[in-house]
Amino acid sequence: MKILVTGGAGFIGSHLVQKLNEEGYDVSVLDLRKPFQDVRWINKDIRDDLGNLFSDFHVVFHLAALANARRSSEDPRLCFETNIKGTLNVLRAALKGDVERVFLASSTWVSGAQDGEVVNEKSPFHLENVNTIYGASKISQELLCFAFYSEYKGPKYTIFRYGIPYGERMWKGLVVRAFMEMAERTKIISIMGDGKQFREFLYVGDLCEGQIQALKPLAENKIYNLTGTRPVTIEEIAKEIIKHFPAKIEYIPQARVEPKIKRVHNWLAENELGWVPKTSIEEGIAKCAEWWRTLNEEEKLEEYWC
Repeated sequence: MKILVTGGAGFIGSHLVQKLNEEGYDVSVLDLRKPFQDVRWINKDIRDDLGNLFSDFHVVFHLAALANARRSSEDPRLCFETNIKGTLNVLRAALKGDVERVFLASSTWVSGAQDGEVVNEKSPFHLENVNTIYGASKISQELLCFAFYSEYKGPKYTIFRYGIPYGERMWKGLVVRAFMEMAERTKIISIMGDGKQFREFLYVGDLCEGQIQALKPLAENKIYNLTGTRPVTIEEIAKEIIKHFPAKIEYIPQARVEPKIKRVHNWLAENELGWVPKTSIEEGIAKCAEWWRTLNEEEKLEEYWC
């Protein structure tokens, strides 16, 4: 099977490419940045017309996106052009190239518009409750997949609603990386508020394993939540990091209001794909600390994209 990964040189994409390679797939990467792995590289921007570029591929994993929710709020035009127009271009190229299936990287940020305090893949939406530009862009990407398949009879799709990933090569702004940098450079980790804010953090290796499981035919035209199994507080993250980079924790006033993300369950992924995250937060942060120590100063300033 020939597989194309858009955004395959970024944080999550590079890990997915690595796992697909290990499974024996023929993998190519479409990205503006050179891939980490020795694979075919298509140096192309998804915001441009992709023409016949997809005609050689059986499936496409579409991960290229503006993945920074805060930056999406600051620059909604860039978010629209990258996430929505980019997905439109990917689907058009997939349809033209007779690609069998497109795997879309969506996000559990869409849960803000779902019914209930605890949601799963089947929870209904109230679109008037969409509370972020980033979440709106992800819902729009999903709708394009549905509409293309309904109107044009292709390509088939599988949608992944990612939780909050962390791991090696994570980009700046993700809390695990930010806290490691604070602890190492200043010996102080600053937490805004009381530290009780939580997210369902997910180690990137587990996230990629779930996506590979979805190559099964039963995952066609389905949506899967791929997120952590329990809420992890920001304070817990900081306490794990200071085990590897000794530092003090300080609490500072909350500078901004974070949008509420609900509790999200992986009901369908667990029941259909047999996928359950295996890496504990302790194990995952230990891997991140090991990676961070291998980097030189220049590498620690590198930008990575989802």
